Amino acid sequence: MPGDREQREIDTDLANALYAADPASFIAHGCAISLLGAVYLTRPGDTRLTLLCMHFYGVGIALMLTVWAWRRLHPFALSAREWINVHALANVALHAAPGFSMWFAIRNDMDETAAIHTVLLVALAALAYASNGLCALNLSAAVLTLIAPAIVLNLILPGPARVEMSALLAACGVAVCVFAAQHRRRYRRIVAALVNQQRLAETITRQKCLIEDASRAKTRFFAAASHDLRQPLHAIGLLAQALCERGAKAEERDETAQHIMANVEALNHLFNQVLDLARIESGVTQVITQHFRLSELLARIDKQFRPAAAAKGLAFRIAPTDCIANTDPVLLERILINLVSNAVRYTERGAIWIGVRHGVDRERCHIEVRDSGIGIAPHEHELVFEEFYQVPLPQFPVRQGHGLGLPTVRRLIRMLGDELTLRSDLGRGTTVRVPVKVGEAGLITASLSAPPSVGAPLEGRQILCVDDDPANLDALGTLLTRWGCVVRGCRDELAAVRAIAEGFVPDAFLCDYRIGRQQTGVEAISAVREALRRRGHNELACVMITGDMASPELSALAADGVPVLRKPVTPARLRRTLDMLLQESGQNEAA
Repeated sequence: MPGDREQREIDTDLANALYAADPASFIAHGCAISLLGAVYLTRPGDTRLTLLCMHFYGVGIALMLTVWAWRRLHPFALSAREWINVHALANVALHAAPGFSMWFAIRNDMDETAAIHTVLLVALAALAYASNGLCALNLSAAVLTLIAPAIVLNLILPGPARVEMSALLAACGVAVCVFAAQHRRRYRRIVAALVNQQRLAETITRQKCLIEDASRAKTRFFAAASHDLRQPLHAIGLLAQALCERGAKAEERDETAQHIMANVEALNHLFNQVLDLARIESGVTQVITQHFRLSELLARIDKQFRPAAAAKGLAFRIAPTDCIANTDPVLLERILINLVSNAVRYTERGAIWIGVRHGVDRERCHIEVRDSGIGIAPHEHELVFEEFYQVPLPQFPVRQGHGLGLPTVRRLIRMLGDELTLRSDLGRGTTVRVPVKVGEAGLITASLSAPPSVGAPLEGRQILCVDDDPANLDALGTLLTRWGCVVRGCRDELAAVRAIAEGFVPDAFLCDYRIGRQQTGVEAISAVREALRRRGHNELACVMITGDMASPELSALAADGVPVLRKPVTPARLRRTLDMLLQESGQNEAA
């Protein structure tokens, strides 16, 4: 925690400061013991007690010197806080001798000597402030053992001016402690500022590293994308020129045209993958969950990939399941398409197996895609989730795919609130497990395998459409009419509001985001909702259709519960979205 870190910094600096000031203290205390010896040994009295006191003082200096030397030789033998505590104990031993030796002057009624001794104590207290003032524990250990004995002796032993002497020593001790406390507060603020500055510098360094990583990733992304985009474009240019050659036969022209179409398809596939990643990264892809049978989704995967697997002589097996899923079927299908596509591409012999497994968690099942392909080395398990990264494959002289499938899979699974599991090794195939939330059969609203024209929710529904492109508007109207809807198409929001004023009350409103005249579909939705509200209708299912990758307006609209569909929108996606919205609207009206 920041507070702990700050305290550690303070303890380390305190320990360094305390032991750095010790050499000067040794000299000062050496002078003090010499002065005390000269004062008391030249005066009449018990010489043995004086020598004993001087001996005790010398032991204290020797102890402090030993501790100092120990830390010099073994600085990491103790923690900073422990070194501070040891220094405080040595301070007690060091300052006790001059403090208690005041007894000789007071006992023998040597007023002049007592005055000299008092001055010495004050000087040593000032020295303690200079060398130990940053640490309350060490300062207390020094000042209390230095001044407190003299104060007590002056009060309990009779003699002139003893009370005044005690008051002077007490005032000196209080002054030292007060000044030291102020000094410590300033010091703590300085250390706190330094720690904050260091923490800020570390944060800036981390952010700089992230920016540099992002910059390198962007450079790598564009370099790889440029390569993969140039390849089919280059081939299309050469093939188009070959198609224009007059001497080419009809069979050769047909073959060339087929090659051009294949390269166009590859180019279109790459664009779609890049757009998918961009949509996910920009946060505009919406998750529309529904309850459905996984067997229907797996049947679609089987229909799409079984021919390609059979062409390579691969066994393609999908285990039967009666599991009900509660997730976005469109996003889950995109995940499985990428995984199965990789499995077919990188498996030369053996089998591909897809099935649903259940674990201890009853709320989740796992769709497992397993192949007997070339596999991935453990050290590359994370690298394959980076855009355009591909495992070096000597057995494949031609680049396979674009390296965007697994990055898209990971991001889509994270959008659904889970993480995939990858198990793979070179030559041993690959297994990917996709977690899926388990749903309820009673909440299934439509079949994924049913044709779009079948189903009750859209039959007879009135749909208002706004699009400034006549071709898009006609295509959308034709599709909705075939689904049994009553459709009214408009070129802008004014025409939509006029249609409502003429008595057309829509159950759903489909609107393009860009509708010309600097207007957006967001404004059209607001205008249509307001027109309906004036006629006493508050329920309206709205869908925004757009080709924009990211917009604050669209993000706000999605957060408000309005589905935002990105072009090109498939009929199945549009149908499921409308079914879901109209069913929810019907449930709200019934409630």
